[in-house]
Amino acid sequence: MVLDLDGTTCDDQGNISRENRRALQWVRSQGNMVCFATGRREVDMLPLGDVSDCADYLLLNNGGKLVETGSGRVLFRERIDPVSARQLVEFCLHHDYLLHVLAGPLWAVNKENDSLREYADQLGVWPSRFQHCDQLPLDDIEGFTVTQDWKPVWEFVRRKGLALSVTPSDPTSVDIMAPGISKWNGICRLLSLLPVQPFRIIAVGDYDNDIEMIKNSDIGVAVANARPHVKGAADYVSPFCNNEDTVAHIVAHFFEEIQ
Repeated sequence: MVLDLDGTTCDDQGNISRENRRALQWVRSQGNMVCFATGRREVDMLPLGDVSDCADYLLLNNGGKLVETGSGRVLFRERIDPVSARQLVEFCLHHDYLLHVLAGPLWAVNKENDSLREYADQLGVWPSRFQHCDQLPLDDIEGFTVTQDWKPVWEFVRRKGLALSVTPSDPTSVDIMAPGISKWNGICRLLSLLPVQPFRIIAVGDYDNDIEMIKNSDIGVAVANARPHVKGAADYVSPFCNNEDTVAHIVAHFFEEIQ
């Protein structure tokens, strides 16, 4: 079972409810695998704490990084082309666009605003500041996030033909990653690492970056609060939203059907 986090498994406060946790614990107790597939980076996982009780794997960075929850072992980690990274950073610095830079535990920004300060307070972690490319590990960057200035940044990436992919992760921001990264491709890489085949995959999500995994899984599920075109890609639309323990309801519905 593969589940998006924000807007799906987590409520609007970013928490996994007790009912959802219990449902996923039961799924695992029956010999099934649970993977959270999320656009979150390593630093964004801090508020959730330890999720090893309800998930076997964390597929971070929209599919670019896989972590085994029990051991914390990183099974794969994609990085951005340093030449493209430099061009993007220089563009954002020149135009004073807020750019989030993520590399493992590193979170760095070139400027601050009220939203950033509020999010940092929520995480309990403050990002590093950079003013020049040479202050960043350009050969080790996993991804970028752009918020209010995402439209001109996206256009710059397209116009310059940079070796980058741009994926909307919510209505106000985009994630910028290496080409070919997606949740579905990350799921396929995860499955290739496991000794037992084949698998029947249930994928659950709510946003654009979930569509590919919803379409390609054996059973694709959208939650009630999903965007209309995400619901259109699903085999089943839950009548419950992410604030209504929808994962617990989905588990009860599908695992009873499968059995």
